[in-house]
Amino acid sequence: MERNPGIDQIGINLLRVVTGTFFMAVALELVDGFDPAVLFRPVLDPAISGVAGATTLLALAVWFMLGAALRLAALSLALFVLVSSFTANFIVGSVEDLSAFWYDLTLCCGVLLSYLTLDERRLRRASVFSHQARVQRIAARRRVRPRRVAPNPGTKPTKRARPASREEANIFADIRG
Repeated sequence: MERNPGIDQIGINLLRVVTGTFFMAVALELVDGFDPAVLFRPVLDPAISGVAGATTLLALAVWFMLGAALRLAALSLALFVLVSSFTANFIVGSVEDLSAFWYDLTLCCGVLLSYLTLDERRLRRASVFSHQARVQRIAARRRVRPRRVAPNPGTKPTKRARPASREEANIFADIRG
């Protein structure tokens, strides 16, 4: 088992789950964040656009947290957040409030960093669905032939020397005084 000296896979998965739960909380309107319905308002009724935006964000967040097709999920979630925030802050809203856009841009960078540090093997292991432990056979380089090991007939087993007196047997005699 090889160890990565950098960030461990468990840490990356925990960061991905925390980030995904934040986007789920935004979709369920439990915390303040960007407006996911802003992209659907020009084409849908305001009530339906709110449901469509929340459902889209919730589905993308769950997909991202599960890690299935992590690159595509992370890119889709980051693109949805970035375009929604840009639309709400620069097209529909006033340009004066840049802090909300920078906040959302920072979250998008965190989403993208969740898979950029992973190689192909670790990217597969990050998914809840696509990772399966596989048993592999190890091929021996040469055939193993067991042999009996016998002691050399010319040597006799040595006896352990016993202490001569009782004082020599007591190893704590000098400590006790």
